[in-house]
Amino acid sequence: MKKIPTILAAALIPVFVAFLICGCGGAAAGAPNPTTVASHAAGAGGKASPTDKPENLIGQAVSPTKQSPSDFQNSIKARRPVVVTFYMTGAADDNYVRTAMTELESQYTGQVDFEDYLFSDASSFGDLTSLLKVNTTPSVIMINNQAKVQRAWTGYVDKKSLQQGITEIIGG
Repeated sequence: MKKIPTILAAALIPVFVAFLICGCGGAAAGAPNPTTVASHAAGAGGKASPTDKPENLIGQAVSPTKQSPSDFQNSIKARRPVVVTFYMTGAADDNYVRTAMTELESQYTGQVDFEDYLFSDASSFGDLTSLLKVNTTPSVIMINNQAKVQRAWTGYVDKKSLQQGITEIIGG
């Protein structure tokens, strides 16, 4: 009778050890490790702080550089509201936020510019991770027509909150 708990314990210990070694972050396969993310978000200097996040930019103006994507530069220059989303494929929160943003984009076409970037494709977004203090996904940054960050989220955010943020940046 004592063999079943012993066998069960022997089977679960390696699973538990593997779980501890691999971590429980739920990141998609191929997701950047924290060192890569911090260095990437900091640009060439590699000095990003874990406390740097888009939410800290609320109320501040954003000034694109020549290294910023041209669509982003054009939106800011034309004084159009813009929503920037950074995501990774495969992660549940990223998939939910990206799906919600796609649905909202169809509702607000012509009123707001929507820019979404695959976080693992640094060539697509230039220096935006540094400008917008993005070091994890999903991240959504809403910039009004005055080029000021009005709303920002890091991590999961529900569709209703995203829609409210869009309504706010349209209103100025």
